[in-house]
Amino acid sequence: MPLNILRDMIHGTLPWDRLCEAPAPSGQDRRAADDAIDALRRILDRHVDARAVDGGRPLGDDLVRSLADAGFLAMLLSREDGGLGLSEYGAFRVYETAAAHSPAVSMLLAGHNSMGPSTYLPTLPEGPLRDLLARHLAEGSLSAIASTEPEGAANTDRSCLARRSADGAGHLLSGDKVFITNGSRARLLAVTATIEETGQVGLFFVEAPAPGFEVIAEHEFMGLHGAPTSHIRLTDVFVPDGHMVSAHEQWRTASPFAELHTLARVYLISAPSMASARRSLGWARDWVTTRRVDGKELASYEAVQRMIAASAADVFAADSAVRWALAWQGTQAPLWERDALKNLTSTAAWRVTDRTVSLLGAQGYESARGKAARGVPDLPAEQAQRDVRGMRIGGGVDFNLDRVLAARLLATYYRGERPERTGAPEPVAARLLSAANQEHLVRVEHGVRRLADACGVLTSTLPSAELLARQETLITVNRIVTELFGQAVVLARTEHLDPADPVAPLAQDLTDVHCDAAQGRLTALWARLGRELPAAYPRVAQAWTDGESAGLLDI
Repeated sequence: MPLNILRDMIHGTLPWDRLCEAPAPSGQDRRAADDAIDALRRILDRHVDARAVDGGRPLGDDLVRSLADAGFLAMLLSREDGGLGLSEYGAFRVYETAAAHSPAVSMLLAGHNSMGPSTYLPTLPEGPLRDLLARHLAEGSLSAIASTEPEGAANTDRSCLARRSADGAGHLLSGDKVFITNGSRARLLAVTATIEETGQVGLFFVEAPAPGFEVIAEHEFMGLHGAPTSHIRLTDVFVPDGHMVSAHEQWRTASPFAELHTLARVYLISAPSMASARRSLGWARDWVTTRRVDGKELASYEAVQRMIAASAADVFAADSAVRWALAWQGTQAPLWERDALKNLTSTAAWRVTDRTVSLLGAQGYESARGKAARGVPDLPAEQAQRDVRGMRIGGGVDFNLDRVLAARLLATYYRGERPERTGAPEPVAARLLSAANQEHLVRVEHGVRRLADACGVLTSTLPSAELLARQETLITVNRIVTELFGQAVVLARTEHLDPADPVAPLAQDLTDVHCDAAQGRLTALWARLGRELPAAYPRVAQAWTDGESAGLLDI
């Protein structure tokens, strides 16, 4: 059964023992990931000019061939099956390494590996679909999942329609898909579509090129340049019955519409977010130790020291959450906590990149190309911030994902679910935390109980439909949950940190800085949750959407 730390927390229990018992990667896992990272770096050095990619140069076919030949298109499959045999955390390290060189490469790899043939193959029964995926895996085909539509990613239904072909042998797919990672380069696409005869959503595997399959354009984003993210159109594209999975079928693997997307979010969003945060922290550290203002090293100023400390603590906390959530494998994988990683890591990375741009001043805002042209260190800080802004949108825009995740948590109250109790809760105790961090742990435990009290009041006084309509309340609830979870994980890591870990000498201080900042953010969130939405908000919004701009758009 999957771990469910967040469900326990929202019901008033801090499961400290389970937070502290995450398994460490085995030596074999670490070595496999280290070897893969070394091999990947050689490929990237040979085939990817990161600055040219950010300037718009597409990733080359030679890169994709080299990645396929080296097993990077099947990282989680065993070596016997043609993969690299990596653990989920080992694969995350590979994606983060790729993103540190070029986020476009990380997204290409993550988009393929998290939802491509190797994801489905291990549990598919013998048959046409398994044969199709095995063939594309053997051929090194790049793959994609095509789900988001022009109407928006948050819609439950799909406007792409699958109607029965005249000969009854399959379905004809028609509709547009947008923001499809690898969409213009994929030879195999998993396409979601509404099945006309049942009204259910199915997953159809489309080989490209095919009659009726068209790439309309590649998207040009503010950041994340070079990734082949595309708008595609299907017009009566035929898919035989053997190459589809309908939503009502019982799969022996994770649902392609839910749990599969959970790990995909971690790889597509959290890995490049962590890479940008680490790189930005490194740039800031190097900058403030070499820059002087009025004869004093920039690093000697108190405000600068606080910014560096806050960024270091953000990186440490986000890294701790990733390590914890990916440490558990198989049926124990904590799916809800993995969903929480998307916003936790991308917002932490946003804070870090934003501080770095500020610390570098005008050179933080200047492009790397502009800096190189005039002969100064060409740190791509502005690119990192552009890229991370996209991470807050990708995989579900941050505020809406908060709403969705909170609705799922609060639904446990309406269903009468409660964590198992064996008596009065034992007080949380930690022997190795500093005095300051012991206090933070007590505050987290109190915060968990306060959250349960608030959720109990909300769900006992409001029908579920009414609470779901209070979207700002849901957003606030999930942000509180995320802040409490982030503190709990970093405290647990520090309590059980291996003294040989390079970060060990600073772990207590990093944890203290992170928890202090998180408590500050929580103060504002608690205040927001504790009051009703001011009546002026909906009135102003309605007047504005009705065209009553009150002159605000006039110059």
